[in-house]
Amino acid sequence: MTDASRRPPSVPFSPPLSAPSGPGLSRRSLLMTGAAAALIWPASAARAVTQAQARSLIEQVAAELTAIVGSGGSVEAMIGRFEQVFARFADMPVIARSVLGPVARQASAQQLARFTAAYQGYLARKYGRMLFGGYASGNVQVTGISKSGTVYSVTSVARMVRRSGARETLNVVWQISERSPEVRFFNLVIDGVNLFTIEREEVPALLEARRGNLDRLIADLPRLG
Repeated sequence: MTDASRRPPSVPFSPPLSAPSGPGLSRRSLLMTGAAAALIWPASAARAVTQAQARSLIEQVAAELTAIVGSGGSVEAMIGRFEQVFARFADMPVIARSVLGPVARQASAQQLARFTAAYQGYLARKYGRMLFGGYASGNVQVTGISKSGTVYSVTSVARMVRRSGARETLNVVWQISERSPEVRFFNLVIDGVNLFTIEREEVPALLEARRGNLDRLIADLPRLG
């Protein structure tokens, strides 16, 4: 079964200034997202993702992000590499269906495949510009892992250096479902800002602005982000 045809049931970047943050929100976000994730994958899986696999995945992601932010390349080049992080390590078919909501159930397999590809680039541009446009170097390290229900939360710390020389520390949590057929993350929370929650609000708004026309949104996504 290919990624494009999979039909499941539902890096570090600077958080948007309008988004609330704080330890309380972070915990609530993780619990709410974990509950939603329980509805995404079927209860039975041929092989459950292990804690070691989940941690290893994010260690690979952390190494990739550290290499990208320290590469010294152009912002556009770094965004291109950042998109490959989503392609290799994120469960893009699940993420795409989740942010579309009920519309995903009405879309054809071809539309879902086209949306997933376009949305992957949109995410890389949207959050890549925030990350690589402001930072000159950085280091991302995995610090721990916990489990709530069927969802692993892998914690990491991103120690970043801005182009001005200022230093920042971002706390990043990556979520992986134990039920996922592949070891891939489906969500991340940066300093209490939940990507899953934000995108499930913003994508329907983009779709509504186009009167619910998914093909128009797919055509417009390469110009957004």
